[in-house]
Amino acid sequence: MIERVVDPVCGKPVENPETAPSTECKGETVYFCSVSCREKFVCEPTKRLTDYLFDVIIIGGGPAGISAGIYAALTGLDTLFLTKSLGGQAWDSTAIVNYPGFDLITGPELVDRFQKQLFESLKLSHQICGVVSVEKHGGVFEVRTDDDQVYRSRTVILATGMKRRRLGIPGEREFLGRGVLEFHALAANRYAGTEVAVVGGGNSAAQAALGLAEEGARVTLVTRSYRADEYLKEKVAASDAIVVLQNRTPLRIEGTERAEVLVVRNQDNGAEEVLPVEAVFVEIGLVPNSDLVRDLVHVNERGEVEIDGNCRTGLPGLYAAGDVTNTFGKRILIAAGEGAKAVLAIEQFLKNRAS
Repeated sequence: MIERVVDPVCGKPVENPETAPSTECKGETVYFCSVSCREKFVCEPTKRLTDYLFDVIIIGGGPAGISAGIYAALTGLDTLFLTKSLGGQAWDSTAIVNYPGFDLITGPELVDRFQKQLFESLKLSHQICGVVSVEKHGGVFEVRTDDDQVYRSRTVILATGMKRRRLGIPGEREFLGRGVLEFHALAANRYAGTEVAVVGGGNSAAQAALGLAEEGARVTLVTRSYRADEYLKEKVAASDAIVVLQNRTPLRIEGTERAEVLVVRNQDNGAEEVLPVEAVFVEIGLVPNSDLVRDLVHVNERGEVEIDGNCRTGLPGLYAAGDVTNTFGKRILIAAGEGAKAVLAIEQFLKNRAS
C-alpha cells in the first residue's frame, strides 16, 4: 500500500496513489490528483500555481463556475479554478428535468459529469479550497485562500452562488448537525423508516420532501406559503409518505442530545402543534455569497452583486455569474449560461487590453 501523498502542484491530497497520474522526478515517483496538475509539473517542476499569472481565476464550484471553467479551457485562457466543494446547490437536486440533453438527471450525477469534463477531459488547473479575500493591485487581482496561498490573475469570475437561509428560532443553532440539517440527496437514505420534517414552501423544500420519501422516510412538509412549481406540488400530493401542513410557522426545536421535536404555530387558529421528528430539514431559501467583494463592487439590498448584461461588475476585470448576481432566474441552466457568458466577455476584455 502506497502511503497517502499530496499533489505538489495544487496541494490537494491524492486519495488513491495506486491509480493516480504520476511521473518520475529525480529517481522518485511523484503523484498527482489530476492529469492537469501532472502536466503543469512536467513542464516546470519547480513552479507552483502561486507562481503563475493567470488570465482568469474562477471562484466557485456550482453550475456557473463549472460552466465558466469549461468555456475558459476551451477558449485557451490560462485558468485557475478555486472552490471549496463542487456542485453548489445543484448537488442537492434530486431530479433535474430542465437541463438540455437530459429528460431526467440528479444533481450528483450532473456534478460528476461536470467534474470529469473539467479535470479529466479539459485538464483545468484547480485548487479545492476556500477563498478568504479578493484584492486588486494595479491591473492584477490577488486571491487569497484559506490555506494562506495567494494566486494572481488578470481577471476574476465570482461564481460563489448562495448559502442557506436560517429559521432563527430557538434550538436551530444548538442542534445544527444533530438533527437540524440541510438536505443532501446522497444522504437521504439514512432516514428511511423515520419521521422527519421539511420546513419551506418552495421548489427546494418540495424536492427535499420527495427525495426523503423516496428513500423511505415519513415526511411532514411544514410551510407558511406553499409556492413550489405545480408539477412538484402534484408529485408531493401523490405521495402517501408526505403530509403537507400549510399556514404553519416554526417556533422552536427541542431535544436533549439531538433534535427530537419541532413546535409550530397554526396560523389559522393560533394553536401550537408538536411534531416528533428524527430530523428537521431547513429549506427556506438562500442568500448570496457576496461577502468577498462587498468592498469592491456594488451589492444590492438582497446581497446580490450588480452586473450588466455581459456579467461585468463596476470594477474592470471583475466579473460575476450565477446566483450570486442580480440576474433574473435562480436556475441551474441560467447559472451555467451566465458562466459561459462571463468567459466570453473576459476573452474580449483581454483582447482589447492587449491591443
